[in-house]
Amino acid sequence: MKGFIITGLSSLVLGSFFTPVNATEIMAVNSTVEQNQISYLSPINLVSHGRSGTFSEQGIPSHIRFSLAIKSGKVDAESLVKAAVEAGRLSSETLNNSSYLSNVQFELSQVDND
Repeated sequence: MKGFIITGLSSLVLGSFFTPVNATEIMAVNSTVEQNQISYLSPINLVSHGRSGTFSEQGIPSHIRFSLAIKSGKVDAESLVKAAVEAGRLSSETLNNSSYLSNVQFELSQVDND
């Protein structure tokens, strides 16, 4: 009986030492995965998300109003990227990437042609 109690207590103590380490490792892996997902949102996918209303909470209109906002100049590459950054879909460094912004602007110009 004493053996069972000692074994049980030992398992409990050892288990409590290893659990925080595993939880920290899992959080680090999840954080890395989220950062990788954020950095791979292509310009065409960004515009698609904008059109579908993903960034409505950030002030980007959806559907036909999205197209009208592009035509009127209320939505451009920079405003769409800023909205995506605020929504956690892109990293803030994307705002400094002129190539990415240019590609987004091109994709926005294609919305008018649809």
